[in-house]
Amino acid sequence: MRRRTGTPQVLALTLLLVSGSAGAVAPVPRRPLPPTPQPVTPEIATTRHQVTIGRRVLRYTARAGFLPIRHNETGEVHGQMFFIAYLLDQAPGAPPRPLTFLWNGGPGANSVLVHLIGFGPKRLRWKRDLADEAGCDLVTNETTWLDLTDLVFVDPVGTGFSRPTRSEYAAEFYNTLGDIASVAEFVRVYLTRFDAWDAPLVLGGESYGVWRAAGVAEALLQRGIPVAGVILISGGIPVGPVMPEEMRTALFIPSRTAAAFYHRKLPPDLQTDLASALAQAETWARTEYAPALARRDHLTDEQRERIVNGLARYTGIAPSLIDRKTLVIPRQQFVEQLLAGEKKVLARFDTRQIRGSEPDIHTRCGLTINRYLRQTLNVATDLAYQGIEEGFSPPGERPLSVNARWVYNQAPPPPPGTPLNTDAPPGGSQPWLRRAMQMAPAVKVFVATGLYDSLNSCAVHAEVISRLEPPLRQNITARCYEGGHAMYETESVREPLKRDISAFYRDVVAGHRAGASRSGAFRQSRASSFDRRRSITRAGWMRR
Repeated sequence: MRRRTGTPQVLALTLLLVSGSAGAVAPVPRRPLPPTPQPVTPEIATTRHQVTIGRRVLRYTARAGFLPIRHNETGEVHGQMFFIAYLLDQAPGAPPRPLTFLWNGGPGANSVLVHLIGFGPKRLRWKRDLADEAGCDLVTNETTWLDLTDLVFVDPVGTGFSRPTRSEYAAEFYNTLGDIASVAEFVRVYLTRFDAWDAPLVLGGESYGVWRAAGVAEALLQRGIPVAGVILISGGIPVGPVMPEEMRTALFIPSRTAAAFYHRKLPPDLQTDLASALAQAETWARTEYAPALARRDHLTDEQRERIVNGLARYTGIAPSLIDRKTLVIPRQQFVEQLLAGEKKVLARFDTRQIRGSEPDIHTRCGLTINRYLRQTLNVATDLAYQGIEEGFSPPGERPLSVNARWVYNQAPPPPPGTPLNTDAPPGGSQPWLRRAMQMAPAVKVFVATGLYDSLNSCAVHAEVISRLEPPLRQNITARCYEGGHAMYETESVREPLKRDISAFYRDVVAGHRAGASRSGAFRQSRASSFDRRRSITRAGWMRR
């Protein structure tokens, strides 16, 4: 049997190639590649809910979904930012409620803490004696802020469900300036999409989110978007350096005193009353410790020994462990050595806790969070919610967190005509908030600090505010709570924090209404002034 050597089409192609070997073969034109399709932004899910707070029933709408972050020149979507919004039902004709955008820090942290432990209408509750998912559920948050303000919880790109649309766009978001620009754009898009321009706008952040809130406030005001308030939780006050570093170092001592008091490591005369111990520690830090640090290179051995003994007295750290040259107890040394004899290390976010014993909410409550997002709020995505679960990465590729890829030490430029602060280092100490408040003098600011947060100091924040010029100082309210970095995790803190934030929102609403009234009078004045100028211009007075 003869074997077939090919189909007629194959033979014809072979003859064409052979016959063309003696001369040039015309190239086959390539079809142009189709353009990269633009990602489709999923629909925003809308659901109805209610919770009962005391005798009051709060009925509200929840929105959950993505908003696109587009490149301004091309309109191309470079990122999708996820959010969850809660909007309280309003009577027809009621004035606009405050609208608050909240996020966490990291900079690579999702919004679970401020959302589902802090201020949303639902709160995670867990039983510390149960390590599995059975020990976690969602309950009504009795101290939600929803009765005061509509809430929008934001996951910046790289956290939660939020993603860059292409891997090469990631670097645009993972840096200080790109983060501020993208979150500011998210706020603008939200206000546009849902026609929320009349609402008093409040921006709030925790930890690194404080720097984001201050930077976004400045960025929005530079765009002409009014900001009524800023909430800063456990992250400092971005007004630039206003006091010597020696004073800042000294005023961290009362925070160390609080932790030592809690663990009963202070001398007996300081161990009876916390307020008295804190007052004595702050007085010593201001009057003896800070001046000594300012001239530490010129201290005698006797003076050094006196400072070392003072540090030991107010921190509980043994004198033998304190560096005689620097006269400073670094944060890490303090948390590692206070209970070293018991082979324990303090948790850095709450020095009342022991490292390793803190509840890992993201891990323990991951399934509860996922079910709430997907089943209760109807979020239609199979993306991994970064921070509580991981998605696919190619084998051998070690995924880097946002923190690991972040470009720090950047700061937005000041508005045109603003004198440069040449003493200010780049990054976190930039005076974003100061510049925002100078652009909008009616902006109200609320600062919340946890007494047992090793990363912050109530005394430092109070000193920063006291050194500001009066117009800024009078618009900042600072409170210190007996909690940690996320002070609202502490049951006894929730009620006083809610009372204080309620007063803040009353000031925000009053300031917004006064500003709207002034703005209306200004517009009317501008209109009549324009009429006068028009008649004067006809006479030639304004020709130059």
